[in-house]
Amino acid sequence: MLAEKLLLAAADTGAKQVCLAGGVAANGRLRQLVNDGAQKLGAKVYLPELKFCGDNGAMIAAQGYYQYIAGHTAGLELNGLPTLPIDYE
Repeated sequence: MLAEKLLLAAADTGAKQVCLAGGVAANGRLRQLVNDGAQKLGAKVYLPELKFCGDNGAMIAAQGYYQYIAGHTAGLELNGLPTLPIDYE
């Protein structure tokens, strides 16, 4: 689905370059589908090395661990704020 939508967007806009990044870019099948489809479109593909295809989940969990160890906890009424700065106190 992701490869299909990426390639459709490239075809619709006439893009000659496509990029796949983030944790999902580590998926070998997805990388192959994007490469194959981009080749048919005549588009160049940019893929990061696998060592750079990280997922933020581990970093978020580590930060949560250190906050917990430091005694910073919250009640169940806490809600997520996706734009909250990391240094917010």
